[in-house]
Amino acid sequence: MRQIAAAVVLVALAAVPVAQAGPAPLTATEIRVGPHAGFIRVVVEFTGGRVNAGEIVATDPSPFRDGFVRLPLTRPGVKTTAEPVRDQGVFARIAQGSGRITIRLSAADRRFKYVGYFALRSPERLVIDLYKARPPSEAAEITRGRGGCLTLGDHTVERRRVAASGRERDLFEHSFAVVLRRRDGRIHKLRGATAFDRRWSVSFRYPRVERQTGTLEAVSTSAKDGTLDCLAQTRVRMGG
Repeated sequence: MRQIAAAVVLVALAAVPVAQAGPAPLTATEIRVGPHAGFIRVVVEFTGGRVNAGEIVATDPSPFRDGFVRLPLTRPGVKTTAEPVRDQGVFARIAQGSGRITIRLSAADRRFKYVGYFALRSPERLVIDLYKARPPSEAAEITRGRGGCLTLGDHTVERRRVAASGRERDLFEHSFAVVLRRRDGRIHKLRGATAFDRRWSVSFRYPRVERQTGTLEAVSTSAKDGTLDCLAQTRVRMGG
């Protein structure tokens, strides 16, 4: 009888389904910071699933004034084990919340003018670019934004006037801004622009300023959260 009872118990145990481990949560595991000609790149590596840039809505997308950027990523179960990193004048860290993590970047005031981000695969990672505010070196000039979204073609910057033209593709409402920046990165003049049949041109006067090297930009920011969508930029001489 004991043998029969033991057999019954074994059969009953065999019939109980084995609990399956759930999928590993999306986890930020490492932060890396590296220099590029016109920007500093912060890379956050992930495991446990695909990271989608669309899950991020920046709460502090403008680093120029105070040097801070906040990029929350919201997803149930998301977590971080990444250690903070301080490199290239940028302090990068990730704060844990309930159902979200927040990537926090800080640097000197007025060092960076824009932040942009996108996801890459194999390995899974989020790439965050902080664009330098001061006039670009020759290596940092961008005459064609990523994917041809904006190009900066013919342009002249005279003592009090700017004229520029180029092409546009697939921007929201085909609208963007043409910006003239001073040598310290501050905006001296901003002019809205709209492309027609993928072509654009602007001409405008700007306030008097001492002769200096500056930056001429064609730039579009996200309607979702104000981060960078597309940038074309070149070094110019202005004022006088």
